[in-house]
Amino acid sequence: MKKYISILLTLIMVLTFAVACSPKNSPNDDVNPPSENPEDSGNNEDEEDVPTESKEVTLYFANKKYADTADESLEKLIGEKRNIKYSDISLEEAIIAELMKGPEDEDNLYTEIPPTAKLIDVKVEDSLASVNFASEGMNGGSMQEAFTINQIVASLLELDNIDKVQFLLDGEKTESLMGHYGIDQPFDEVTF
Repeated sequence: MKKYISILLTLIMVLTFAVACSPKNSPNDDVNPPSENPEDSGNNEDEEDVPTESKEVTLYFANKKYADTADESLEKLIGEKRNIKYSDISLEEAIIAELMKGPEDEDNLYTEIPPTAKLIDVKVEDSLASVNFASEGMNGGSMQEAFTINQIVASLLELDNIDKVQFLLDGEKTESLMGHYGIDQPFDEVTF
């Protein structure tokens, strides 16, 4: 009797394993692919209907040579051309998101925007871009704060529709981003 039970249990385990490892939809299944089933075709409609826009912009990143040597004859920020695709966020938000990701030329450039920074949004009104970060995660030294401000200002001022950049924390004007430089007034140029 024990022999039959162990054989039966072995068969159940083998069948369970075979079913678990088999592909969900094999070519012989009678399931219609999504493109053939009109009821399912609407599931991806949002993704297809969202227009993706693209624009070549110049993003400004910190110069590694300057950071390593503090040689004042060197450029502190260097522009990097990039084609940005965006759809569900504004171009201005996409620019800051790309600045936060960092440069493509990692050998010579880097970003000083803290990896813990959280961008809430960017609103543009009357040529003023209001860049709103969460206060949580916005930490760093004076050099990091100066480069964060100037990377964003230099990159956004490249756009034709922006003349000034105002920084906000949690939707409010504050004295500084990280405790070192005043941000209570809008910036209309790079400050170093």
